[in-house]
Amino acid sequence: MKNKIVFLALSIIFLSSCQSSMNRFTQDERGANTYSSTEIGQLSSVLEGRIISIKPIILSGSKALGSGVGTALGVSVSTSTVGGKRDKIPAAIVGGLFGAMVGRIIEENVTTETGFEFLIKLSSGQIKSFVQKSQQELRVGDQVYVTYGEQTVRLTRQ
Repeated sequence: MKNKIVFLALSIIFLSSCQSSMNRFTQDERGANTYSSTEIGQLSSVLEGRIISIKPIILSGSKALGSGVGTALGVSVSTSTVGGKRDKIPAAIVGGLFGAMVGRIIEENVTTETGFEFLIKLSSGQIKSFVQKSQQELRVGDQVYVTYGEQTVRLTRQ
């Protein structure tokens, strides 16, 4: 019975650490030329503008899988190193929590990347900010189209 409770507790910790997020920007090296199959048949709007600033930024890494792997490893290591049967449950809980924290930190550091923030002055006079991984050889002063839909935003040179 105790093993089932420990398994259930660890499963809850693992599942709660898993996160999924939908990114509303195109975030791969191919930039504006990459489309998802879900965009087929979707209408996008287009604005005209000029790039007034490009700044390198840090894109924080993911935080989902590392917690789960860390939890499993933490439980495994802590229960195998503790001697008494009675001490294994607290060791599993502490090991799982510690493993989840360490796994999350490691995953975030490994998956952190460099990206770029573009400031675009639209033809309406508004200034908008846009973030993506690739600079796409765009430069300050370039005239661009800002194409946007429900989940994506893209910059392309005019």
